[in-house]
Amino acid sequence: MTASPEVPIWRTYLPSPVRRQTHLEVADMLKSGRMVDGPLTKRLEQAVGSAFDRHAVAVASGMDALELLLETVQARGRDVLIPANCFPSIPALADQLGAHPRPVPIDPVHLAMVRDVPELAAAALHPIVVWVHHAGMVAPHARDTISTLRDAGHTVIEDCAYLLPADHPADGPGTWGDMALFSYAPTKPLSGSGGAVALLRNAADAEQVRARRSHSGQEDRWLGGDRVHRGRAVTEFAAAVAYWQWHHRSDTRSALNRLAHAYTSLFTASDCPALPATRAPQDTWGRFTVDLATPVLARQTRGRMAKNGIATTVMFDRPWSGYPALTGAHRFESDLLPVLQRSVCIPYHPTLSIPDVHRVAEFVTSALIQGGPQ
Repeated sequence: MTASPEVPIWRTYLPSPVRRQTHLEVADMLKSGRMVDGPLTKRLEQAVGSAFDRHAVAVASGMDALELLLETVQARGRDVLIPANCFPSIPALADQLGAHPRPVPIDPVHLAMVRDVPELAAAALHPIVVWVHHAGMVAPHARDTISTLRDAGHTVIEDCAYLLPADHPADGPGTWGDMALFSYAPTKPLSGSGGAVALLRNAADAEQVRARRSHSGQEDRWLGGDRVHRGRAVTEFAAAVAYWQWHHRSDTRSALNRLAHAYTSLFTASDCPALPATRAPQDTWGRFTVDLATPVLARQTRGRMAKNGIATTVMFDRPWSGYPALTGAHRFESDLLPVLQRSVCIPYHPTLSIPDVHRVAEFVTSALIQGGPQ
């Protein structure tokens, strides 16, 4: 197998069984004319809900899932604690719903909220904590910290958008908080045409999320002062792809584990500090993130890789509280900015070849060992 001239950061992976099974079901769906909220959606909900031992509701996107969960816990007027390194749409959504987004410092190794977030929550107003498993990394302190938050009576929503679920997930991430969400967008580890699943402990909360997926027949809510602006139901096509991706997720995990092992073996053999000392690859990773020491070195290395057809990205190059649209939030000043700018995602997808892994690793190793080619 030879190296590819262009190496994307991610390529949607649909194993042949997924393509075959989805093709047959979509043909039947087109005959039935049932495009939304049909048997394929219900099957996805049953499969995911049963695996997690939670109530599952399928919706159109990860942001729709988060919006519905925040609506369900009545976020208006409450403080929403959000990791400072997350996508700006999350705090923007909280702000739009009348909540107060508050940035939380992160652990620079696993890029997750710090251990002492319960102390921050204790000083907040009826807080909601959005715990993001960044790039699919599960911090060693995540479970205990989430449990401490819940024991104190705080609401915790786990954002698992980039996390690859385990084969037996009923006791893993996604089940520690009060609620969680998984996404099936094209850039996520279980890629699809879109869609997401919200997981909830409480049956009444799940029913409320399910009822609010549609904006049709909601006149009674408007009369009561509520507002439902748009439909947020997943399509039957997206539900079919998501179900079979879920069903064959072990194929995706095996392929990504092979790549993670190849990367780490190459870095170890070269004594290359691409991963922080206490960050080890996990089965849950949906991205492979390296630390390129300084923002300047990261920019230089990314430029060299781009000239050679290798795509890279940084998940977020600044804290979300640094954006003008969110200046109403408490600005977060710390050493977070260089951590974000030097944390680079390198190509990591199930169709990536081992020669391409070597090619990518050479650039990373060259940068960190020799400062890169001059």
